[in-house]
Amino acid sequence: WASLTESARNQLALDRYWQGSRRRTAWTAGIQYERFIGYRHEAKGYRVEYHGANLGRDDLGIDLVCVKDDEVRVVQCKRLSPTKGIPVRENVIAQVYGAARYYTMEHSLLINAIPVLYTTYECSDTARRFAQLLGVRLFENIGFQPYPCIKCNVSRIDAQRIYHLPFDQQYDDTIIG
Repeated sequence: WASLTESARNQLALDRYWQGSRRRTAWTAGIQYERFIGYRHEAKGYRVEYHGANLGRDDLGIDLVCVKDDEVRVVQCKRLSPTKGIPVRENVIAQVYGAARYYTMEHSLLINAIPVLYTTYECSDTARRFAQLLGVRLFENIGFQPYPCIKCNVSRIDAQRIYHLPFDQQYDDTIIG
């Protein structure tokens, strides 16, 4: 380890992170999925705030806040096992709807935040009806995939680059612009 360069050590740590040889908790697996969905939004030009990863149980049902132009998305992510066959229920739809309304009021937005749900599995029929009536956007069967997860800050003063890996302390606070 000591003989490796910093880049080689970071690459080894990143390889171990993606190997999944270590047992992941449900919370860790959920955070990985949130980061994946956040990355997909960043790739489309959204500014993403990682509420779930930063606030834990105090996230009020808001995993991500994605902003692009005049659109604000309040996103809930559910990484469920298709093998278990347990769908997303209507209580999750109600929660993300309520969280979007709360976020709109709390931030005095002139337009309503759009409630969005991403899941690796599917929603129950009742949950789909709830979503349709409440205007919650559903994205079902969006499987988790490894993604480019290294974030980089570039100093405005001297252009120094600081790289953040998914297991770094400031990773979820780092916002890609």
